[in-house]
Amino acid sequence: MSTSAAPRVEEFRRGVRRSRLLARWPRHLASLALLVLVALGLRTLLVPPTSPATKPRASASVDAPSEDLALHFARAYLTYDAAHPRAREEALAPYLPKGDGVGAGFSSSAGSRKVLWEDVASDQRSLQGGRVITVAAQVSGAAAPLYLAIAVRHEPGRPLSLIGYPALIGAPAISTSTDEPPRETVSDPEVSEVVRRVLGNYLAGSAPELRADLTDDAQVTLPTIALRVREVSDLEWISGPGSGAVLATVAAEGHEGDTYTLTYELGIAWHERPYVDFIEVVPTES
Repeated sequence: MSTSAAPRVEEFRRGVRRSRLLARWPRHLASLALLVLVALGLRTLLVPPTSPATKPRASASVDAPSEDLALHFARAYLTYDAAHPRAREEALAPYLPKGDGVGAGFSSSAGSRKVLWEDVASDQRSLQGGRVITVAAQVSGAAAPLYLAIAVRHEPGRPLSLIGYPALIGAPAISTSTDEPPRETVSDPEVSEVVRRVLGNYLAGSAPELRADLTDDAQVTLPTIALRVREVSDLEWISGPGSGAVLATVAAEGHEGDTYTLTYELGIAWHERPYVDFIEVVPTES
């Protein structure tokens, strides 16, 4: 056999092997797919699939529609003129069930009373269902506000309704205790200087100067009156040094000599030097 024939024979053998491999490839692919399916099946048996966790919806701590109903009802309930009882009945009619007492449990034989202002004092869940909205109302002829607790039912997809009669109650409890958690005085001179400069520009309404000490994402709206900071009397970390928030108490003065002692919570963020990322509240949050 000539030497020139050997390469042709070897090339032929390689071609045959390649053809056989190509012919067997679909069978190998099918076997591989079967192995994958078997593995997935075993995993399903050993580790049952879990359904994605559903994030629970936060329950509302207040109910604005119920508060609105309570405010309107309180004004109609507390207002009366014994000489013109019909006016009070008409004011209460939209809130009372058909056939219920026209006066919602109150009647007067003499005198009159007006509501000067009313506001929500508290909003909490009722043991009988719905919410108990306590309305504080200043009425004519009284030195202190009246507090009227009104039970309101607000079921999804259904109109608001009152539950039973209202109740005259006392004011929310107020503590005069001065006990506060221990805090540490800010000793970092950079933080102290930034806080003093920020509060001075903030209360003075100097937006361009204020912006230089705020982070890029800080959201701040300026007070509607301008004050001059005379002194920062206390500057403390809220939760220890470097916690990211400080309390600053300042003495400030108005244009007519009126004085204020004010305390602000400020967020501290570090970007080579300290900056402020919020002052007391974030104005875009409720």
